[in-house]
Amino acid sequence: MKTIYLGTGGFWTPEAVYKQVKGVHEVVPGYMGGTVANPSHEVVSTGTTGHIEVVMIMHDEAVVDTEQLLKIFYAMHDESGQQYPSIGIGSQYRSVIFYTDDVQAEASDPDNGGDVGLITKVMEKVQSTLPEGASISTQIMSAKEFYPAEEHHYDFYGKNPDSVYSTEVINPMLQKIKNQYPDLFIN
Repeated sequence: MKTIYLGTGGFWTPEAVYKQVKGVHEVVPGYMGGTVANPSHEVVSTGTTGHIEVVMIMHDEAVVDTEQLLKIFYAMHDESGQQYPSIGIGSQYRSVIFYTDDVQAEASDPDNGGDVGLITKVMEKVQSTLPEGASISTQIMSAKEFYPAEEHHYDFYGKNPDSVYSTEVINPMLQKIKNQYPDLFIN
């Protein structure tokens, strides 16, 4: 079982998406990267703690590898690697990959294969598809202390399928990514 922490501009949308990916065993919304222990959503929302809303994803590498999860991650961004404008504004919503395996963050080495430079490899592929002058804005950082979000943030989509956020943000994103990577999703 492997773990990665991803910040895509909030945690409700990526939680809904990754919960439907084959081989993903657990998706937990939470906070990472800040300076306050045990932060609350109220405090993180001020943008003053340095925390980022992330999802912790525990997955079976034999079913869905980290590279596939990162491709989904970038599909939740616009073409320049920025979060979609419908997502919150503020430092707590920035795009970030918190890696748990130092090898994932190393420079890409095509002769070595495997997990070497996985994050770099995916970023380079995405960067090559961008218009000239556009660049990916995702930060790459070593995983820090993870703080699970408050219980009422868990399974937002499952509990609120008819909410405006679910119908106008999550549903279109989920459909877009399912169309792009149909083999990765549970039917």
